[in-house]
Amino acid sequence: MISDTQRLLVVGGGGMLGHDVVRAAEALGYEVLTPGRVDLDLRDAAAMDKLRRMGPLWVNGVINCAAYTAVDRAQDEPMEAFAINAKGAGSLAAVCAENVWPFIHVSTDFVFDGKKTTPYTEDDPTNPLGVYGKTKRAGEELVMQMNPQAYIARTSWLFGVDGRCFPRTMIDAWRAGKTLRVVADQVGTPTYTGDLAPLLLQLLNLRPAPGIYHTAGPDVMSWHQFAELILGVWQSVTDEPGEINVAPIATSDWPTPAARPAYSALSTAKLESLGLAPMRAMTEALTDYCRAYSAALG
Repeated sequence: MISDTQRLLVVGGGGMLGHDVVRAAEALGYEVLTPGRVDLDLRDAAAMDKLRRMGPLWVNGVINCAAYTAVDRAQDEPMEAFAINAKGAGSLAAVCAENVWPFIHVSTDFVFDGKKTTPYTEDDPTNPLGVYGKTKRAGEELVMQMNPQAYIARTSWLFGVDGRCFPRTMIDAWRAGKTLRVVADQVGTPTYTGDLAPLLLQLLNLRPAPGIYHTAGPDVMSWHQFAELILGVWQSVTDEPGEINVAPIATSDWPTPAARPAYSALSTAKLESLGLAPMRAMTEALTDYCRAYSAALG
């Protein structure tokens, strides 16, 4: 628990990750502020000016979970994606710098091109393949330019109980008896928002050297492997009968408007060097997720 009541601003608190950040912060005793887009639009200069005038004592930290995350649609809406992921993030970082609010900005594995075959470190060069990744990289650059004391938390393959996500899609499709075909040649590090949220708060409280930190799950796997694991855990949690049959396919068999990195696993060695424990194994995280989703289904 934090020693004294502190106030935390969570931008994008209504999203999948934001919900878990709010829950984790409240469990630690924070007073959490979660303005909606109507009240705090990162694209609105007037809203940023209003936030700036709140002054240094208004909050004790800011976590930005807001983002334009429609990877494929971003190909057709580059200006909208840039306005939120880059310009908006930079504006928020500048306000936090002026008011000396500790600031964490959440970024993505899509800043990489996927040409590596071992987990990416924070020092690896970025080379995003699509508009979404390019706007997120621009956001990273603007955040650090506007606020050199900021933290950028890169994460990947997020899933959580408060939003549409890959595990929910797989479970729903399997329960509906649909034929499952999942890409087997894209590899990454799935990350449970229920585990990421408290880690972000630990980072905020620890206040290490500013810069980029990779904050992702510990297990490297393909989407196909992830799908099989999800359904296996679902059956172990719910005892629902049925055969699990997920056909592996190539990326070329499932074309999308935006290119995805073939390999985007993130190394968390830098974070662990600070003494922060890695997130739970994916089987454990999925067990929590499946229990929560099963309860929600009734």
